[in-house]
Amino acid sequence: MDFRKTLYDRSPLLLQNLMVSAQGFLFNRKRWDVKLARELLAQLSESQWWDRERFDAHQLERLREHLTYAATEVPYYRELFRKEAIRPDEIKSLQDLRRVPLLEKSAIRREPQGFLLSGKPHRSWTRLFTSGTTGSPLDLFISRESFTRVWSFVFRLRSWAGLSDPIFPRRVQFTGRNIVPDDKITDTTVFWRKNVPGNALLMSTTHLSQETVPRYVEAMKRFEPELIDGYPSAILIVARISGSLGLELPKPLAVITSAETLFSEDRREIESAFNCRVFNQYASSDTGAFMCDCEHGHLHINPEFGICEVLDPEGKPVSAGQEGEIVATSFCNREQVFIRYKIGDSAVAGPTDTCECGRKMPRVDAVTGRLDDTLYIPDRGFVGRFDPIFKGLRGIYEAQIIHESPNLLRVRLIPDPTWDRYAEDLLVGHLREKVGHTVAIRVESVREIPRGPNGKFRSVISLCKDDYPGVASS
Repeated sequence: MDFRKTLYDRSPLLLQNLMVSAQGFLFNRKRWDVKLARELLAQLSESQWWDRERFDAHQLERLREHLTYAATEVPYYRELFRKEAIRPDEIKSLQDLRRVPLLEKSAIRREPQGFLLSGKPHRSWTRLFTSGTTGSPLDLFISRESFTRVWSFVFRLRSWAGLSDPIFPRRVQFTGRNIVPDDKITDTTVFWRKNVPGNALLMSTTHLSQETVPRYVEAMKRFEPELIDGYPSAILIVARISGSLGLELPKPLAVITSAETLFSEDRREIESAFNCRVFNQYASSDTGAFMCDCEHGHLHINPEFGICEVLDPEGKPVSAGQEGEIVATSFCNREQVFIRYKIGDSAVAGPTDTCECGRKMPRVDAVTGRLDDTLYIPDRGFVGRFDPIFKGLRGIYEAQIIHESPNLLRVRLIPDPTWDRYAEDLLVGHLREKVGHTVAIRVESVREIPRGPNGKFRSVISLCKDDYPGVASS
C-alpha cells in the first residue's frame, strides 16, 4: 500500500489541502522552469505568425539536428541508422524523413532504455507514466528543460484563449486525480481541493451526480476562475445537470478541454452553459504531438513542437478530409527520443487554405480514436476517463472496460507473460478508486479484443445506458 496515499486519505480536509498545495509546489519546482517558460512563450508568440516557408525551413533545420543527435546519443537510433544506412547529413527535405521506419509501441516495450539519452535514465529526470488509450501504458522520462518546453505550447494556447496570465491563470481543473477518499463521502463531503501554488481548484471527476453538482457549482462560483480545464466529459456533465436544475454557472474567460474527444455538439453545449469559448487541446502524454484550437475553433498542428504526419495504411500522407494515423516526431524531449512514432490515434486532415485566425499552421478537422463512453456508477455518479487506472501497471498488451449492468464492470485484457495475481489486484484497486465498492468487477484474460464496425478500438463501453439518468445524453 502507498504510505503517502494512506496518510492523505486519513488526514482531515485542511491537511489534505496543504498536502495538495505542497505537491503543487514540488511539481512547479522540479518539473519546469518559470523563467524559461516565459522566454519560450515569448518566442512562440512570435513564431506563430510565420509563413509556411518559414515553418518548413525551421522544421528541416530542427529535424537534421534531431536526427544527428539521435544517431550519436540514442542507442536504438544509432543502431537503426547504421542498419538502414541513414545519414542525417543526407536529409535534404522534410519528405526524406520517410526513410526512417515507423516506430511501434511494441519496439519501445522490448527495448525501453534504447530510446534514452546514453541508454539509461538520469537521476535528475522526472519519470512519468503514460496511461495508454488501449490500456497499454509506457514509461516516460523527461528533464526539467524538456518538460518546460512541452508546457510552453500549453501556455501559448492559453494566451490564444485570452488569459491574463497564461502560466498561472486562476483555474478550475476537472482531471483524473483521486482526491476524495472513499470512506469520507457523506452528504457534506467536499469534492475539491486547493492547489495554492498552482492557483487551481482541483475537482473530483468521479463523484458527479444530480445530488453533488450543485455543491461543485457553488465552489466554482466562490473561486471565480478565469479558466476551466480538463476532461470534456466531466465538464459536459456539470453543464447538463446545472441546466436541468436551473443552476447559474460561473463565467470564465475560456474552457480548455483535453484528453478526450470533443464532439461539436458537446462543444456548443459547454459554450452555451458557461457563456464563453471552448478551446480543444490534443497533446499525447508521451510528448509526441501537440494540436490546439485557435480563436475560430479550428484545430492547428503546432509545427515548432515537431513533425506530425497523418498517414494512410500504406504510409502515405492523406489528403484534406481523409482520415489517417498520427505519426509524430517531437523535437521537445531530448531525454527519450521517438522518431516517426505511431501514437495510436487518428486524425482527419484539414484544409490547406489559411485559417481565419491568420496563422499558417497546418490544420486537422478532427482527432479520432479516443471514443470512450462515460459511465454512470450508482453510488458515485458519472465517471469518465478510465485509462489512468493503467498507469504504472506492467503485463498488459491491451485492455477494455465494459459496463455490463449498473452493478457490474467487466475488464477484458490481453496479458503478457509477466501478468500475475498481484498485478490484477493492483488493477482492481485502481479501478475501485474510480468506481467505489458497490459495483462488482470481473477481470478476464482474452486472446483478442474485438474492434467496432469501423475497425476502431473503444477502451470503455457501456451496455446499460438505458439505465442511466436522462442527463447522460442529449
